[in-house]
Amino acid sequence: MDESPVILVTAGYDNTIRMWDALKSTCTRTIMYTDSQINRMALSSDKHYLAVAGNPRISLYDVFGTSEQPVLNLDGHKGNVTAVEFTQDYKFLATSSEDKTIRWWDIYAGSCKRVMENGSIVNDLAIHPDSRQDLIISCDQKGRVRVWGITRKEILCQAVPQPDVAVRSVAVSPNGQLVVAGNNLGQVFVYRLTIDSSPQTGRIVELVPYTNFDAHGGDRITRVLFSSNGLYLATCSTDHTAKLWQLSERVIPAPDGSKEEIVQAGADLVHCLNYHHRWVWDAAFSSDSGYLVTVSSDTYAALWDVASGSVIREFKGHGKAVVCVALNDATG
Repeated sequence: MDESPVILVTAGYDNTIRMWDALKSTCTRTIMYTDSQINRMALSSDKHYLAVAGNPRISLYDVFGTSEQPVLNLDGHKGNVTAVEFTQDYKFLATSSEDKTIRWWDIYAGSCKRVMENGSIVNDLAIHPDSRQDLIISCDQKGRVRVWGITRKEILCQAVPQPDVAVRSVAVSPNGQLVVAGNNLGQVFVYRLTIDSSPQTGRIVELVPYTNFDAHGGDRITRVLFSSNGLYLATCSTDHTAKLWQLSERVIPAPDGSKEEIVQAGADLVHCLNYHHRWVWDAAFSSDSGYLVTVSSDTYAALWDVASGSVIREFKGHGKAVVCVALNDATG
């Protein structure tokens, strides 16, 4: 077996999970998933396991196996599972759900270790990249972005970008310093995640507003995600596009005319990715940040060259909307 294969997986409303030869655009394996629709997927960092979020079950598959049966089912959620993510060491799995909870699963034990009660439908989550911080970031239907301490199941801080406007997706930068949230009105909100500790006050975690911008002209954002190198932010939307952004800082004169200078944060549009004909649901970056895969209700997946903003391959085979994608092409 190739030690460093490219693992590209898509899934959709046709109840199939499809694995692809990314170079030839051909489907190499199809798994029928008849439990429910498929909402999200995640690949473990070692490429061996695929986690599939359905309603209400999470199923784990052996990527290199031949059986259509999962190697593990995780039961406990009472509603649609909206997000799933492995820890870097693939020992644990975090999930969120329309049942208003976040769950923390021990994969080796095959059981749920912690349940965090959110009080509102949880639309997405992200695990902080530094496992020592013991943090999960979530977003919900009431418009809240929350930072949770996993071990104590506690809310450490929260932000409400636009009250009662659902936040659809959330992402954390690879260095753990920025949190990005995208909402139902096409707005993107960026926060600095600050973590301070002292013997006197303990740990203080804050979401400090950094910048915000209209990414999709009022149309719902379905997904936000950072590239592996942290240079790009991708947004997906119901407006049939995905967009690539770079966050930036500019030094501007103080408005009062003094010699003071102000650092102003913003976002620069790099590419508007026009290919799909219906909603763009999900996306995934390659490990070198040079490529992006998008999936859409138009039944297609597309592979983009990030530098040029052009489609270099398309993947056809699903019979209905393709709503999630997972990619792992890391080499070592």
